Amino acid sequence: MSDNDRVRIDVQFPEASRQCAVHIGAGLLGRSGTIIAELVSSRRAVIVCDSAIAQTHAQAAARSLAEAAFEAAIVPMDANEEHKSLQSVADLYGAFLDFGMDRAGPVIALGGGIITDTAGLAAATFMRGVPLINIPTTLLGMVDAAIGGKTGVNFPLPGSETLGKNLIGAIHQPVAVLMDVEALTTLPPRFFACGLAECVKHALIADPEMLEWMESNVESLAPQHAADLVGFIARHVEIKTDFVKRDERESGVRMFLNLGHTFAHAIETRPELNLEHGEAVALGLLAACAAGEHLGMTEPSLRRRLAALLPRLGLPTRLAQRPPMNEVLAAMRSDKKSRAGSIRLIIPVAAGVVEVVDGPPEQAVGAAIDAISP
Repeated sequence: MSDNDRVRIDVQFPEASRQCAVHIGAGLLGRSGTIIAELVSSRRAVIVCDSAIAQTHAQAAARSLAEAAFEAAIVPMDANEEHKSLQSVADLYGAFLDFGMDRAGPVIALGGGIITDTAGLAAATFMRGVPLINIPTTLLGMVDAAIGGKTGVNFPLPGSETLGKNLIGAIHQPVAVLMDVEALTTLPPRFFACGLAECVKHALIADPEMLEWMESNVESLAPQHAADLVGFIARHVEIKTDFVKRDERESGVRMFLNLGHTFAHAIETRPELNLEHGEAVALGLLAACAAGEHLGMTEPSLRRRLAALLPRLGLPTRLAQRPPMNEVLAAMRSDKKSRAGSIRLIIPVAAGVVEVVDGPPEQAVGAAIDAISP
């Protein structure tokens, strides 16, 4: 699965004029200016970045843009769920206006999923849409968040302090995604592992052989080996882009990519659980298996298999404490996939086979939460 060469994947959408070029390889951050210059007409760009990399990766991108005759502004933001908000989007609008952005100037989202989601929504709505370039610096961003055009921010649920995940958003495809695998070598193991949760999800949905490969090659799935993972990342990009090309607006098969996410979104914004998104997804995958078992759809061996693999990847299999069931149900009913307040779950039947279940009984949801509770 190792591949040290650069890979380009062109994603063509049904409208012939719309496509996204995904570049994967080492050293792409230093070449970003040259690549972006071929895609946009304006030479004014805003880099929206995670404040943690404002002095490192963002400076490297700015230097490359300057070499390509761009004038670039760096706008850092704290990448946490609380700042993934409409207020942050409004703050970005202000920064764009202060810099003198025009409709042809690109917004460059540099960082993890929170950055690509928030900056992407700002790009989708500023002046009714400006070019978006995603440069994910986390594994989760590379294999999931930066691909597919989903943008969004959180919004408080009615009568609750719980944040509804990505309730405000838009589909706004980037014109390009640049994935520099060298950026992954700086990731703490916890955040690298978060991306692996999405890789497990992809394998469960569409590639049983990938699941077997991950089980046999755990030792190679680490930040220090990131430069050797071009082929691994490319395969996950192919899986996601295949669903996106077939169903860009998530009216059909693209919803399979939400396996585990209905549970994950209901628990990850609860501060007492101290969960990152990928950790919540890992728990959500186990919960979806348990719900499937309760419904008589999923063989117990699948959950046992995941429960063995996830800790080896640095991912949790249990919550720190059991959340209130009424609040979990309320959050799940507010999920974007729900219909008329009815919960919709993606259930893994077997590796490579998933089904959509509308309106599962509360007992199945309860069994799922029991399965991941201490």
